[in-house]
Amino acid sequence: MKGFLEEVAADLYARYGEGLSERAVLFPSRRARLFFVDALGRIAGRPMWQPEWVTIDDLTGEISGLHTGDRVRLITELYKVYSAYHNEPFDKFYFWGDMLLTDFDTIDKYLIDAQMLFRNISEIKEIEADISYLTPAQLRILSFWSSFGEQADLSEEKRRFLAIWKTLGPIYRRFRERLSSLGIAYNGMVQRAAADRIRGGGFAFPEPRRYVVAGFNALSECEKRLFGFLATAAETDFYWDYDSYYKDDPEQEAGMFVRSNVAQFPPRTELRYDNMRGEKQIVSVAAVSNAVQCKYAAAILADLARRRREEDSGIAAGARPALGKETAVVLTDENLLLPLLYALPADIGRVNVTMGFPLRQSLAYTFVERLVELQNHRRRKGDGCTFYHADVAGILAHPYVAECDAALTRTMHEEIVRDRRISVDAAWLGRNGLLKRIFSPAAEWRELSDYMLDVVAAVARQPYEGDDARQRVEFLAVIAEQVTKLRNSLDECDIDLTAEVYTSLLRRHLQTLRIPFEGEPLEGIQIMGILETRNLDFENVIILSMNDDNFPGNHMAQASFIPYNLRAAYELPTPEHHEGVYAYYFYRLIQRAKTVHMLYCSHADDKSTGEPSRYIYQLDYESGFDVRKVEVG
Repeated sequence: MKGFLEEVAADLYARYGEGLSERAVLFPSRRARLFFVDALGRIAGRPMWQPEWVTIDDLTGEISGLHTGDRVRLITELYKVYSAYHNEPFDKFYFWGDMLLTDFDTIDKYLIDAQMLFRNISEIKEIEADISYLTPAQLRILSFWSSFGEQADLSEEKRRFLAIWKTLGPIYRRFRERLSSLGIAYNGMVQRAAADRIRGGGFAFPEPRRYVVAGFNALSECEKRLFGFLATAAETDFYWDYDSYYKDDPEQEAGMFVRSNVAQFPPRTELRYDNMRGEKQIVSVAAVSNAVQCKYAAAILADLARRRREEDSGIAAGARPALGKETAVVLTDENLLLPLLYALPADIGRVNVTMGFPLRQSLAYTFVERLVELQNHRRRKGDGCTFYHADVAGILAHPYVAECDAALTRTMHEEIVRDRRISVDAAWLGRNGLLKRIFSPAAEWRELSDYMLDVVAAVARQPYEGDDARQRVEFLAVIAEQVTKLRNSLDECDIDLTAEVYTSLLRRHLQTLRIPFEGEPLEGIQIMGILETRNLDFENVIILSMNDDNFPGNHMAQASFIPYNLRAAYELPTPEHHEGVYAYYFYRLIQRAKTVHMLYCSHADDKSTGEPSRYIYQLDYESGFDVRKVEVG
């Protein structure tokens, strides 16, 4: 099987040879670069310089002259502008302010006239008398605002929405002005400035440039304008990763973006686009639980490894591993990563995990949570303070503390229980250096930040020789680094915070972090998320959690302040856009595969309907492939 990256590498090397090193290459993901270099090395057969690697952000930053600011700083500056129009505490604003910043980012990336989008409702109602000249998009806008009815009949939620909506135009304008004065920007602002400069003819490359643009799918208006500029102002080769199965069928949502991309930016060379016609073994597996999904996936891998060994029976022992990078396990639900790793058999060869380990599932994060709760329930008592007994018990029982002096912590806990203490004095708790640090008060948010760093550092210095010793130190180091970064960002913001708001920000920040696994990306079975599969091809594909409410799901349902009708009218991303993107990810992933196993949990509960993904139905009814159905319990 020749994958997309191998075909691109072969075509570029055939045309440019080692001159390929003089070109700059854009891929949608960093992982694609690694597999491209591997393919190029095998084709060239000798050492050569790599091409230059650039990203869309690199180019738009160069063209616009702007740089992106820290997310916390951006939201804080947005709050300063917003608070001039609405009286709202920062802690209530922050989390939906993050959503509003995302909306502003999208507006700029799609070059939307914000003044028109956020126009006053009264201006729209003035055109209701005569609607004969309105476009379908304008009629959709009008139908949305008409649904509000008379002002006097509105609910409190609609009144609140309209009150904020009427101010979003000036907030957007003043926010951009403020960021410009500070010399920072959000990503969409950078891209829009670059697109405007390109359109105005105010930028030219200082020297001749040569680019390769490969493997992109859904493009924003700014990205389209950038690619159009590269097509005319530089020598640029475009490569699109698709299959005629969905590209040539106008009813197939997987080809929604590819069709326009190929028409707008024709590829220099036609690659092979009929891979879906190849022979495939496709299996749909209904499992009664997520645990059964993981065990069955492990059984599939064991079977593939057995077949591989039988095929290799005539080859010298150890010539190649049981399974390699031609096999991928794709997790559409990251929560299955650990259950899957525990279920894997030992004889399947190496495993490379590309997803990263969620920090929130680690002991290090639970320790931070314990510290936060300990300080939240702290009470002053004279010159000292007391801590709530349940928080104290949780700290003493945590492995990071209990393992330092098991006898002492057990005795202390037993005494608290025996005496039925509700509040425990800090002075009594400080029996050694570590406990003194932990059971000390931190009232103001800066004190809390210093307290976190001090305690985390003290725990990391404790002697420990367990199997996870290195992992413990690394996780604690990541937490210390992120606490420091958040502190630096908040110091730059010049805003008053409460300890409660700070801990809320810290939790949100740490919960999004993933710790990368060490490994050799080009060896072993690849365990990855769906986004990481872009441009990569595998002979054997196993996809887990293929329930319709998870894959594709509907991540756009409640992530925007801009209502659906207005998003559709202004051609901003909608749930249909999201479905088109994920349909492309799915079909692109399986188009070159020989075996495809799609697993889903058939058990319905409060989190899932138990329905298989629509893509399973599509393959069954439309593809012409015989989809074998299996039920496991």
